[in-house]
Amino acid sequence: MTDTTKNAFAVNAAKIGGITTVVPLLFSAIPEPWSSVISGVIIICGGVTAAIQPPQAGSKWTIPYQVVSAIGLNIGWAVNHIGARVDTSQSLAAQASSTVQDKQS
Repeated sequence: MTDTTKNAFAVNAAKIGGITTVVPLLFSAIPEPWSSVISGVIIICGGVTAAIQPPQAGSKWTIPYQVVSAIGLNIGWAVNHIGARVDTSQSLAAQASSTVQDKQS
């Protein structure tokens, strides 16, 4: 492994360690029945933003979608944010069909 790879691994390990330490501490500060409710809301909001496509720019649903997305912790390198940035021509299915078409020609 190169030094850059080792550094990236160490940084990611530190982030994961910090998250796994802080989250239980935060939930232990919340009274017991409410921690389950808050966890459920976060999970539901994350599921909603993963299942529903983001609204068009300028739509009246943009701000509510962003709020639900933030509550669901759908920020940074979240999966559906990455998926929205990938062009459909870059998908595996598109690449496979173009390879098959090239072989048939």
